[in-house]
Amino acid sequence: MDGNKIRQLRQEKKLTIEEFAEITGFTSSYISQLERNKLEPSLTALTKISKALDVSLYYFLEEENSKPIIIKKSERKTVSSENKADISFLTHVGEVYGIKPEFYVYEIVLEPNQWDSKTLNVLNCHKCIIVKKGTLLVEFNNSNEVLQTGDSIYIDCNLPHRCYNPTSSELEILCITSDLDLS
Repeated sequence: MDGNKIRQLRQEKKLTIEEFAEITGFTSSYISQLERNKLEPSLTALTKISKALDVSLYYFLEEENSKPIIIKKSERKTVSSENKADISFLTHVGEVYGIKPEFYVYEIVLEPNQWDSKTLNVLNCHKCIIVKKGTLLVEFNNSNEVLQTGDSIYIDCNLPHRCYNPTSSELEILCITSDLDLS
């Protein structure tokens, strides 16, 4: 962990070491040693510090040399669902450069009168679907929702659903999920 990140954020918030120590409950000496990379904070201490500075804990755990992860269209991981719907991931799948995604973005193309799944899906994640092109019918246990190009829907964690293209034209949807268990 780089203590300079703590110093930089503390100074951006115009806090002295003494003020920051009071907010976090640590001593000024402890904060000073962290900022000068003389000590490594415990996970509990780092959690308190990240909350006080209003940043994610991961901000401090990221390596400085981490770089953006670019997925070229030709390099996208594409899979087919059990119903032969094409699912193309726009974000990386799994860990890259020591970074595990906190969310996934993928595109699904459904042919006319095609379902994305034979049965209702129950995903252990939150999901947002955006209709890029066409008409989408989202089936739930007791209801259906119809969306048109440009519409979106948020589906809460563990809500059974599946998607259908009820038209004679191709349907393109963009899905964003929280950390999806791909195992």
